[in-house]
Amino acid sequence: MNTDRTQEGLDETLAEYEIVDQIEEKYLTRKRRHRRKIAGTIAVIALLLAAVLLVLIFQTYDSVQLLESHDLSDAGNNGYLPFAGKILKYNGDGVSLMNSDGVDKWNQAVQMQQPSAAVNGECAVVADLSGSTACVFDGKGLTAQIQTTKLIQRAAVGKDGTTALIQENGSTPVVSCYDPDGALVLKHQASLSGSGYPISAAVSDDGEVLALSYLKPGGSGASGKIAFFDIKEKKKDNLLCEEKLGRQAAGEVFFTDESAVVIAEKQCILYEVGKTPEKKKTIRIQGEIEKVFHDREYFGFTVRSESGDRKLLIYSGSGAKKLEKQIQGSYDKVVFSDKRVILYSGQECCIYTLRGIHRFDGQLRDGTLFVMPLGGINRYAVITNDGIDTVFLKR
Repeated sequence: MNTDRTQEGLDETLAEYEIVDQIEEKYLTRKRRHRRKIAGTIAVIALLLAAVLLVLIFQTYDSVQLLESHDLSDAGNNGYLPFAGKILKYNGDGVSLMNSDGVDKWNQAVQMQQPSAAVNGECAVVADLSGSTACVFDGKGLTAQIQTTKLIQRAAVGKDGTTALIQENGSTPVVSCYDPDGALVLKHQASLSGSGYPISAAVSDDGEVLALSYLKPGGSGASGKIAFFDIKEKKKDNLLCEEKLGRQAAGEVFFTDESAVVIAEKQCILYEVGKTPEKKKTIRIQGEIEKVFHDREYFGFTVRSESGDRKLLIYSGSGAKKLEKQIQGSYDKVVFSDKRVILYSGQECCIYTLRGIHRFDGQLRDGTLFVMPLGGINRYAVITNDGIDTVFLKR
């Protein structure tokens, strides 16, 4: 009897376990089905979001929606450049760093007749052309003020704040370099009969090398030359090297993170910068270079062919071609910011990304003075004679 009761107890226990297993299996089955439903829903949502994102990325927009607008006094009397993630605003009375709401982060009073600005990374210089004052800034405000004895014709600033000024001096123009604190560290005397006239200057990232491009007039036409100078060493002759460009008139010179770049009439020459700069690449250009733009990583230009067609060319700092794109129309101004090329004239505006996506082709408000991308997708700051607008690209 005891054995039978024991067996009956075991059978009852096993039956209970089977019921528990069945309940657990049903629960796990429902749980797996629920998870599959959630995973499927997430996958559908992800696909929809990816589709929307692809449309936003590859779509060409032809109109804008005004999100907000702010007054900006004397907007047409200011100059503007992208700087430190905001907008550098300058005029004869002051220089300021402004956000897209038209609010100044800082403001520096100046007195200039013809202010001109240049930006290099986190440093900027504003100089009085045909005047004698140059001011150097970083994202926090004024870092140095330079007073010269000769009239300034052109200014350039290095990534570290070292500044180069081309100054008038009759037939013997002077190029002066100042350290980040505004102290004179190099003075170069040029001459029309010797080196030629310096027309563009640039300072290397470490503030140790000055690059100059020259234009020398001659009976059979003008010729160009590029020269590099040691800024920091105190010696009689700071010339590191020079190269004549023949009948190719030299134009703008600038530094990227990887090279010194010289723009000539029909070519672009890249130099490796070191103790003795060396030419490392020549890019031949078919057509007339109209607009030049660059930042720390890339440089490019718009080119007009003999037939009148135009194209957009962009290269990496090492000279590798990143983009070649046919474009329509002619534009007076170009802004290169956040890997986007913004071309505009009056109301007409055209925007391309670094990957060649035609982001926008349409009209902005009449009298557009400046356009710059903002954070977020398809948001831009547009400055007109009436103020500063935040707009969103749409179809």
